[in-house]
Amino acid sequence: MRAVLFDMDGVLVRSEEVWFKVVEAAGVRFRGRPVTREEFFPTFGQGTATDIPVFGFSCTVPELDAFYVREFVKHLAAIWVNPEARPLAEQLHARGVRVGVVTNTVAPLTAEILRHARLDELFEVRATADRVEHAKPAPDLVLLALRELGVDASEAVMVGDSRFDREAARAASVPFIGLKLDGDARVERLGDLPVQLGWRQGWRLRPATTGDQRNVEALLTAAGLPLDGVGTQFPGAFVVAEERGVVLGVAALERYGSDGLLRSVAVAADRRGGGVGGALVEERLAEARKAGLVSVSLLTTTARDYFRLKGFAEASRESVSPALAASAEFARACPSTAVHLVWRP
Repeated sequence: MRAVLFDMDGVLVRSEEVWFKVVEAAGVRFRGRPVTREEFFPTFGQGTATDIPVFGFSCTVPELDAFYVREFVKHLAAIWVNPEARPLAEQLHARGVRVGVVTNTVAPLTAEILRHARLDELFEVRATADRVEHAKPAPDLVLLALRELGVDASEAVMVGDSRFDREAARAASVPFIGLKLDGDARVERLGDLPVQLGWRQGWRLRPATTGDQRNVEALLTAAGLPLDGVGTQFPGAFVVAEERGVVLGVAALERYGSDGLLRSVAVAADRRGGGVGGALVEERLAEARKAGLVSVSLLTTTARDYFRLKGFAEASRESVSPALAASAEFARACPSTAVHLVWRP
């Protein structure tokens, strides 16, 4: 393999909430009323030319692109930069693998985002929406990146997190690796790409399956964590860390409306301190961002300081929504002495 192509938003950075604010404002400017969350999130990543008919904007593509750039740069500080993006790109460079960005964002804004993320010097090719006739899911951007990198489709892979990325890669005959998305292969975090490509041995994250339940419950029991409610949420809410077929860590993200609950974070005793727990937590919080959750709660009796370092803050248990308060974790499983912590994207 000679090249890896990356989608930008959702893979290298996450800015769904920023884009929502921008498109919401565009609704006011170009149709007289804001775009709602219900309208926006199913369309995220589709490209400017498609936004106009979908949202009913009265403007041209260049006018909307210019508006997006002006508005977006006001919110650059709110972008989440994937901490695994730079180390991965540097590792690819060290192996002589060329890297490019394939994005439905226009060139000026792509440059601003990559500069803010301190990734701008690492991606030698930037295939942006304003450089082709058709943005993703058409193959134009992928084909442009291949030409400029000087590689054939069979010599590259593409990493993306949306159906637009998957469809564009397949239309260009490039193997597709989905980030939290099914494709020719799938990874749950960007840092697992070297394991997926066979460049590194070690553990990786994957969605839990029904066959994992016994091993997961054993891990939770060994860690002194409650099993109450696990069965009703398993396997959909759970992700596991696995190495050579052995489950060595687990974490769950339950969803209650726009709120999430992080629970059942456990790592095998002989694998603690090696980054497995941190990767599990970061992956579940990344899933919360992708799902558009506004908060993630957890209850703990022993790990308050650890989770405060992850960006959680203490809050009263009475502050949670009725749906979250009725969850097994809040209603039955955890004692009244457990500390309630909240994380917000």
